[in-house]
Amino acid sequence: MPLSSRSKVVAIYALAALLAAAELVVFWQALHPNVSDNYRAYYITRSTTCLPQPVTADYALGETVDFTSAGDRDAARELLPCGWESPNDDGRQSLGETSRMRFAVGPQQDLELELVLKGINLNDAGNRDIRLFAGEEPIGQALLGPEATETFRFSVPASAIKDGYLDLRLDFPNAIETSPGIHNTYWRSVKLISARLSPA
Repeated sequence: MPLSSRSKVVAIYALAALLAAAELVVFWQALHPNVSDNYRAYYITRSTTCLPQPVTADYALGETVDFTSAGDRDAARELLPCGWESPNDDGRQSLGETSRMRFAVGPQQDLELELVLKGINLNDAGNRDIRLFAGEEPIGQALLGPEATETFRFSVPASAIKDGYLDLRLDFPNAIETSPGIHNTYWRSVKLISARLSPA
């Protein structure tokens, strides 16, 4: 039995209302996306240049990890969630304004972190400013001269270890823009040569 003109009009309005409701839902989700904090910081607020990727973080306390091309590339990669380039002869260059490291260290205990870093010298940018955090807790700051290689030691409190892992964040407030207009995810600051965590 064919639909009356009135029924057709009602069906068209009902379909239009359904489409409008669906568009409102999509619009709402676009304005209020349900995403992780890391995703939000990297893609939406752009408050970081480092989007952590899953890593095993396998590590034996006291071991010195070589991040140059002479070291175990696969093992070293599993400690670096984001913010580092592939290894070179003199280490891995930092990428962007933030780089991260992750270590599986077991039960909470006070640790000492040793980092060997080399400053990158581009455009006569001067000393590299390095700010180190364990989780969100600041644990140290360092200045590194351009092309200088130095060993830095930081005390890591037991409270910084969460669920058996130590998550480190290195911020580079004066990272170097490598060429005019290049996105800040490609800026440079230091080269990571080696790292070691030992019981304090």
